[in-house]
Amino acid sequence: MSLYVPQRHDIILQNPDDQFVAVVEVRNMQGLSRELATVLRGQGMTYTLLPQTPYFLLLSQDVGFLWKESWREGPETPPTYEFPMGNVISRYVEGYSGERLFNREVESLVIKWLTDLANGKQEVVEEPEKTLAIAGFYNAIRGASVSIGVGAEE
Repeated sequence: MSLYVPQRHDIILQNPDDQFVAVVEVRNMQGLSRELATVLRGQGMTYTLLPQTPYFLLLSQDVGFLWKESWREGPETPPTYEFPMGNVISRYVEGYSGERLFNREVESLVIKWLTDLANGKQEVVEEPEKTLAIAGFYNAIRGASVSIGVGAEE
């Protein structure tokens, strides 16, 4: 299995003042672990991870990992939070029965989900929103714009 991380970010969130709030990578690997997530993020930092961006998310259809201001500590820093993504998938995939989705499908629904979060259309009533609220992420992205495919190669 290749751990190559392309020199671009899947999704960028910027607040209304055009400051970067979050970088989001979608890697829909089955069995994505905390350890592998740390390696993938570390590789991304080696390339073009935006410095001083408060939040970094690495997501699959099964699990999400959130780093909060860990850019200060370096690429080997483990995620600050881990949360299940099942509720997000089932909300955005009608009739979802547990099948494996393609990376682009997960990326597309994550964009919809993040847009709903930024616009206040998704309440904090279950996971993963509860964890994101505890981390401060939920409030930090209020009114944010969601950009797709921004990075060094563009």
